[in-house]
Amino acid sequence: MKAPLAAVTMVYNEPVFLPVWLRHYTGILGAECCYVIDHGSDDGSTERLSCNRLRIPRSPQDDERRARAIGNICSGLLEWYEAVLYCDVDELLIADPDCFSSLSTLSEARNLPCVTATGFDLLHNASQEPDLDFSLPLSLQRHLLRFSAAMCKPCLIRSTVTWSPGFHSVKEFLPNPDPALLLIHLRYCDLRQGLARLARTRGQAWCSAEAGSHQRMTDEAWQHMLSAMAGLDYEKATLNEDDPLMKTWRDRIVREGRERANEPYPIDLTLSGNRLWPLPERFKGLF
Repeated sequence: MKAPLAAVTMVYNEPVFLPVWLRHYTGILGAECCYVIDHGSDDGSTERLSCNRLRIPRSPQDDERRARAIGNICSGLLEWYEAVLYCDVDELLIADPDCFSSLSTLSEARNLPCVTATGFDLLHNASQEPDLDFSLPLSLQRHLLRFSAAMCKPCLIRSTVTWSPGFHSVKEFLPNPDPALLLIHLRYCDLRQGLARLARTRGQAWCSAEAGSHQRMTDEAWQHMLSAMAGLDYEKATLNEDDPLMKTWRDRIVREGRERANEPYPIDLTLSGNRLWPLPERFKGLF
């Protein structure tokens, strides 16, 4: 008999986001079902973890190699788990509490080879909100969401899949974001920490001069980008399955996926919402 669900991530020197990831997923699944692939961390952030750690040699960042390796690891875990979720260390999956009591119950109810999340960036309005205290629930400190096609990731699997670099799509299935599975992307949730993380990714080794350009921006360009996102106009959305605002974006992802089915990415990764939405009350305290 298999265990219901495992969670997997991969890290290199993530002293801030790894504790947040572990707090979230070990609280839902238990530490024994969480797996951290440690890509040669040397800052002490992966020492004495309560969960499972697989340490691999440090090498230049190569997203194609990473997707292949993680795909193989997750496929292997399916021998012992009914389903496996993979997400980056700054990504938190949330089951809509109006629909499911947990990620495990959502996974069991969907019972699909692959489930795609509906993705959002959690934003910091630095002119109005203080720095985050990452030891406390983030959902009680931030409330601005922006829909992101790039974060509509196929992240929950029950069969072997072939992920694209960045885990934005899989070869076997076209995107169809699940309205009850939300992916909250934390990259832009705190200006101060965002700049600190950018300094690390800017300084690390990459597999080519072209790779990871969005993670090697200047501080000024990154700060301007965050300010522009957090300064968008605001509109009310419920994030319910029948919410017309969210349905419009999900339908667009499905339509474009069909139109771009033969392209390397079946979605336009630059597609993002042109309005900010509030984090609904039912999600506050869940992450």
